[in-house]
Amino acid sequence: MQIIYPALIEEAYRHSKKFDSSLTNEEIYRHFYQAGLIQENGEPTEAALSEGYVKDYTEDWDLDFEGFLALYPVFKKFDARHFKKIDHFWEMDLTLQENILDQWEHEAFSDEETIDLTAFFEDRLSTEFPTHG
Repeated sequence: MQIIYPALIEEAYRHSKKFDSSLTNEEIYRHFYQAGLIQENGEPTEAALSEGYVKDYTEDWDLDFEGFLALYPVFKKFDARHFKKIDHFWEMDLTLQENILDQWEHEAFSDEETIDLTAFFEDRLSTEFPTHG
């Protein structure tokens, strides 16, 4: 039986594999759970969120552009003209999206920026994300 781990564990696993290829998803899940960073279902605990160990990427309805950039700082490096609020949420034009995905494929972003991009595109793209490691 294959266990499907929550996105937070998968992201930590991808990051950790760069430093220790012997780590497993199960070990990371257990560590996060025992450290009080996640609940049994894999969702972050209030303590993990309030202490800044885990970032909540929940986009509020009708967020202003400054709030959007605070949530996804990776987009500060791109021209604001590429962004438009559609159905109460900020979206980017296809030109910028293709540019970002190309840069992502070529590993042009830091780990933090990659986490921001993963969170942003999680519900916006139906295809797989670039993965490295």
